[in-house]
Amino acid sequence: MIVVSNVGREGVVGAISGAISGAIVSSLMKVKQPTITSNKQIISQQRLMAGATGVSLLPATTYKFAIVLFHGDGDQQVNLTITINGAQTTLYANEQAIELLANQEISITADNTDTTSERNTPTIEVLSLAW
Repeated sequence: MIVVSNVGREGVVGAISGAISGAIVSSLMKVKQPTITSNKQIISQQRLMAGATGVSLLPATTYKFAIVLFHGDGDQQVNLTITINGAQTTLYANEQAIELLANQEISITADNTDTTSERNTPTIEVLSLAW
């Protein structure tokens, strides 16, 4: 039978406490901070054939955080359908707009309502952050 005096017990308790504290601090120091990356995607103007419909400009993409800029430099005969998490909005290609996304999916398609002439889509920029 081993007998440990009070002084010995305090030393053992202190050693165990120190080991546990050291392990906790060590594991906390190993936690990596998230790395934030940014991306800029430019969807250039596209010429749509007369009467073209459902032309995909941006396939369904989910962003943690993004700003979508519609430059409004397209033709008014082109309609954009912007779908965000299933909800649709229509925008003319000659209108400027800004859309803010946070953990949302977006897709963009274009229709040329002019059945006799080719028309242009607008320039669209997607500025996004990921971590």
